[in-house]
Amino acid sequence: MAQIPKREAIIDALATLLGGRRADREMAELPARVLWDAEDAQVERDRYGAITVTTTLSLIEQHYAAADYSTWSTQGNAMLAQAIADATGIDRTLGGLADDLTYTAAAIMYPDEGSSIITVGIDLAVRWKHPVGNPYIDAPDAED
Repeated sequence: MAQIPKREAIIDALATLLGGRRADREMAELPARVLWDAEDAQVERDRYGAITVTTTLSLIEQHYAAADYSTWSTQGNAMLAQAIADATGIDRTLGGLADDLTYTAAAIMYPDEGSSIITVGIDLAVRWKHPVGNPYIDAPDAED
């Protein structure tokens, strides 16, 4: 069985952990979660030659908004609390693929006029290591 690059394995593991799809604009059935990978924000070489990377990702979650708009803030905050707990509360190493996982930002997007959908987003930072090379194509060695 061919190995996939570690970066891809990390994103797949996080999408699975969060019960979301990757980079999917179709949120036909609600509630729905979609994970978007953004950038490798910090790339550093340690003194042993390994590369430490911080990859940023965004989780977007949508639900039908409560009928009573005065509860939207409470609903949005509950959605954020659950998303953050799901991302960081179980396994911050994603089964040993990463060194750490944390959330770095969160936002609530309230329904527009005529809409019944409330959206939340959290930004996540995953710190992980790989040997010198290209993490977008290089599969990890068995001992990584």
